[in-house]
Amino acid sequence: MFLLALDTCDSKGSVAVVRNDEALDTIAHESAEDYSTWLLPAVQMLLKATGVALADYDAYAVTAGPGSFTGVRMGLTTVKAWAEVYGRPIAAVSRLEAVATQALGEAPYVAAFADGRRGQVFAALYHRAGGELQQIEEEMVIAPDSFVAWAAETAGTNRIEWVSSEPRCILETRSWATRQAAGETMQTVSPILAPVVGRLGHRMALANRLTDALSLDANYVRRTDAESFRKGGSQLPPNAERRIPGPVVRKFLPPDADAIQEIAKRSPETAQWSCNSYAILSDPGYLAWVGEVRGAVSGFCIARIVGNEAEILNLAVHPAKRRAGIARALLNQALADFRVRSVDRVFLEVRESNMAAIHFYEKQRFTRTGLREGYYREPTEAAVLMMRKLID
Repeated sequence: MFLLALDTCDSKGSVAVVRNDEALDTIAHESAEDYSTWLLPAVQMLLKATGVALADYDAYAVTAGPGSFTGVRMGLTTVKAWAEVYGRPIAAVSRLEAVATQALGEAPYVAAFADGRRGQVFAALYHRAGGELQQIEEEMVIAPDSFVAWAAETAGTNRIEWVSSEPRCILETRSWATRQAAGETMQTVSPILAPVVGRLGHRMALANRLTDALSLDANYVRRTDAESFRKGGSQLPPNAERRIPGPVVRKFLPPDADAIQEIAKRSPETAQWSCNSYAILSDPGYLAWVGEVRGAVSGFCIARIVGNEAEILNLAVHPAKRRAGIARALLNQALADFRVRSVDRVFLEVRESNMAAIHFYEKQRFTRTGLREGYYREPTEAAVLMMRKLID
């Protein structure tokens, strides 16, 4: 079984080709280059080196988090596009599990963590049982001292093996001296996780625990600053944050037409289509996606491809769901699909008065290329023309 594995959760990402349990080749992200420009060329180098085409892989494996929003989303949108085009399943692997499985000791418990910035760590505690690691509670983002204290309390008199590619986060805490005095050790593992992700993906495939592009979801762990956490019946530490589901991007389906028309009505700055107009989305050359939050359609993106060029025709998010990353997730998915289809350039138009959208696209590396007077109606307004190159 051949798997193509990706890890883009933080700046030390990687891609790897794995055959069963053996990593055949790996390329690490060793520069400051954004994943949006580094990832696909790195994959192409890997494919050329191994002689295995994208369509020939049995599955794709990807870290679904925890990590940075942009990094996680880039990996997910890329494998979603491959899965859609080539009809292959996906192994969604936890970054922390990929770290924990590298623990070499025999302690009953394994604590895996990574630097979560903001004076916190992404962390999880596992129990060894029958040669397997079983996760205890949910993955969390928490202050390092608090994680050490919670893990120690949970393990009781049992020893913990601590493992990370960034051990300084825990080693510099006041709590670590106590664990060290108890005979516990810290294992430092490589931040190059793609080979491990591929091997875990192979195990998931054998256990029939794969997913598809529609069901693949991100595991950001850290909630947005605006959200509050209610502990409920969880046994997590009181200052730890549980996972908040991020937006899920999937292909548009005909039953979504009413929902996206309602979103468009609530977004007067966007192009207004009739419900019947969505029938064209099944025509060759058109692509459409919806963004869901907790199962509710909260945004959409519609595009068309002509030759090696693409045009984003409409992108909107429900006003009550904005600033939650939905627009960026939709755009990232569209760009990933465009790249798979060898699109060179992407075009779009924005109302001249819609400065929020113009600034959003500029942050996504679109540039203004012109102005089309009287393009929009109700009210009549000029359109700002924008373009982004995908291939230099």
